[in-house]
Amino acid sequence: MSEESGEDAALFESLVGSKLRDARESQGISLEDIAKSTRIPLRQLHNIENSDYEKLPAPTYSTGFVKAFALAVGLDGPETAAAFREEINYRSTGQSTGDYFEPTDPARVPPRSLAWIAAGIAILLIIGYALWRSGMFGLDADDRARMAAGTDAPTASESTDAGTGQTTAAPAPPPTQGTVMIEATDTVWLRIYELDSGDRIYEAELQAGETYEIPSDAVQPAIRTGRADALRVTVAGRAVDPIGPPQTVVSDVSLLPADLARPRPAAGTPPAN
Repeated sequence: MSEESGEDAALFESLVGSKLRDARESQGISLEDIAKSTRIPLRQLHNIENSDYEKLPAPTYSTGFVKAFALAVGLDGPETAAAFREEINYRSTGQSTGDYFEPTDPARVPPRSLAWIAAGIAILLIIGYALWRSGMFGLDADDRARMAAGTDAPTASESTDAGTGQTTAAPAPPPTQGTVMIEATDTVWLRIYELDSGDRIYEAELQAGETYEIPSDAVQPAIRTGRADALRVTVAGRAVDPIGPPQTVVSDVSLLPADLARPRPAAGTPPAN
């Protein structure tokens, strides 16, 4: 146990990791057995028992691991998770230091004329982007006239190839029913649960290529993960829009086929206010 863990033990009656180890050993359960039943990586179980906070993943993931560990050895999951959060919050508070801001050097402040030039460039870029989005570039006078009149436009189910000028059918919308399958494209932790009750359906750290099929009897399945970009979700074998932006914790995302078929903002696009 590290020196910092020893300091924690002086403040807490018993560290969560020690409680979990004692409960596990009293029942003759090995860490390998816990890893198999909970799908928690063995190295993370060692880190939890040894109170190696700096080696654990983000608090959200770590707390979920502790809760699953506690349930596997017969302890109160929510209570143990709450005690663990108290320990890591104490550690985070004890290690935090105040930020130091260097006073601004007046000689380094850019001149006002530079600010006006930057603003002008920004306005030109916005205007150019708006014109590009309008599709006015690459059109002759007749094309622009038809566009202004609102005629000769492709229908909602068709699109025009700018390179060939040929009209092609737009992709069909995702199906609103069928089997929902989740495939990991990289190492990613996720939890599947009932949205209304919060009851856990599945929780694991998937490796690239591993899949999980949402049970057909799930009433309102939802997902929580911190790497939506590492998941590929399909309905009846057809991919749907990403369930959230990359490197962002998402939760309460419905996995019902009808909800997944609805369009979502592209990854990296902030939600509308």
